[in-house]
Amino acid sequence: MDWRKTWRAGVTPWDAGTSPPALRRLVDRGAVPSGRILVPGCGTGYDLATLARTDREVVGIDLSEDARKAFVAAYPELPGSVVYEVADFFSYAPARGFDFVWDYTFFCALDPDQRTSWNQAMQRLVNPGGLLATLLFPFEDPISGTQGPPWPVNTAMVRSYVEDGFEELKTTVVGRTHPGREGKERLVLWRREA
Repeated sequence: MDWRKTWRAGVTPWDAGTSPPALRRLVDRGAVPSGRILVPGCGTGYDLATLARTDREVVGIDLSEDARKAFVAAYPELPGSVVYEVADFFSYAPARGFDFVWDYTFFCALDPDQRTSWNQAMQRLVNPGGLLATLLFPFEDPISGTQGPPWPVNTAMVRSYVEDGFEELKTTVVGRTHPGREGKERLVLWRREA
């Protein structure tokens, strides 16, 4: 999939116009730590706005300059430090790692042959003791579909990529979600091992 081309053409059917309820719940419950936060494949940046707070440095990355422009137009001012970078996740090399990474269907959007590279990047980007939150969609157990993106996934599949370096903390069946995704999302929290 050529993500730059889809943004340029304005063909973004995955854009729900707001952050997912699962992220808003995490923020409201105080489950998102302060410190440095990364949102890969952040698109229009709704999640950056949801995560913005004075005690956080929120960084969003996406391949598309058009997506970044949409973010800047929608959010001219946010609390705290929010940075949107046009960058390739796989080669992204910030000076410091992150305390929390929010993967909202980013893993699911990647071609299956990129998943090992996704894990290597997460190992590099998430600080020891830091959290990785993966919102998986479309969740299938067992997996029956082979079409994507988004590619059908389940917790065992993601676990097979992160088992060396991350501890699974909790898997939650997502109740409230965007229309059309009911019963098809799981939120999995992982801790980067020291």
